Amino acid sequence: MKRTLIALAIILIAAFAYFAFPSPDSMKVVLVGDESGGTAARDKHMLALMEARLQRFADTHQVNVEISYLDASLPRVKLETQIQSFVDDGLADVLLGCGDSSCVRRVLPLAESYGINLVYPGSSEGLFKSRYLIHLGVVANQYLFPAVSWVRKHLGENIFYLGSESARSRMMGRMLSNQLLKASGQTLAGEEYLDTFEELPSILDKISVYQPDVVLLDMCEWLLHPTFVQALRDIKQRKFSLCTDQRMPIVNDLYFVSHYYDHKRNRLNNELNETINGTPNALLSMALLAIDMYIDGWQKQRTNHASEIADYFKGKNAFTAAGSMAVDFHNEGSWHSVFIVHAGPGDDKLLWMSDVLMRPVMFPGLEAPSDWQHNLTIYWRNNRGRWRTGSMNGKPWL
Repeated sequence: MKRTLIALAIILIAAFAYFAFPSPDSMKVVLVGDESGGTAARDKHMLALMEARLQRFADTHQVNVEISYLDASLPRVKLETQIQSFVDDGLADVLLGCGDSSCVRRVLPLAESYGINLVYPGSSEGLFKSRYLIHLGVVANQYLFPAVSWVRKHLGENIFYLGSESARSRMMGRMLSNQLLKASGQTLAGEEYLDTFEELPSILDKISVYQPDVVLLDMCEWLLHPTFVQALRDIKQRKFSLCTDQRMPIVNDLYFVSHYYDHKRNRLNNELNETINGTPNALLSMALLAIDMYIDGWQKQRTNHASEIADYFKGKNAFTAAGSMAVDFHNEGSWHSVFIVHAGPGDDKLLWMSDVLMRPVMFPGLEAPSDWQHNLTIYWRNNRGRWRTGSMNGKPWL
């Protein structure tokens, strides 16, 4: 009798759990990117590939996949209204996308307020702390630190740093000046941040006067603009780009660091080349991985709960078009191989690669996370409540 009652209780509990917490029978995904401004073309390309991958899964497995789009370039009030409407309509199980960390800084606080995960495929300055952020790209300690070490050894000690007017570039400039160079008693030959395109000629004049060994570039948004790329060709010094997510334009004496290398013997890389209408890069590789990992987790766990999605990603490893990677167990980013490459008119030339997967470290160096957050807040206030600005001919471009 006792066993019968216990068995009946178990059945009732199981039945309650089944009906009270049903497994989702459809995916409700929000793809995030800029729909206007200088980064819109990049993000639209990324989101189109992500949508195609989701649609292929839906067609193959007869699963209903509902895809919505969040325009991260909207003003904050409109952005919040759009997310609110997705939540109210039950369409926001997860946010996937963002082409750069400025987008993450606009979207993540809203995702946190609604308890939704943001799976971000790009790189960043590595100054995030959120249980709702799943960061698949590299962070500063994985690319800035080895890049500066390699540059000083192979290209010269006299470095001119040129960044965009963004929180990312400003914070990495701080890491460069206050940590990486200060430890060895070195200083930058010059440090400039491009806000308006019309400032560029005077910056180029400074570079010509200072005659640095190398110009260290963190101008990822501007590298998307052909006029800036043309101006970059006028810099006679060797140039080293920290823009890990994109392929470099053809510019003389240009080196770059990335967690993606176009390896012809990597089967997945060859498949990526065939899939992409354009040039493959780290951002697109990680964007497709974000979709694949989310699909895999959804199939195995049949859950849309934020904490369970995040737990599934932790520690997951994969072999991708960019090589091996693994999501950090402590949600601090992702482990990656890192490459230093010389970009040429033909095939890129691999010059250095990490021996092992490099561990991500958020808030690197000697400054505490609270100090970094303080510096970020000051930047945001001084920059009129924006994480990035840029204009051409008096009109906002970024």
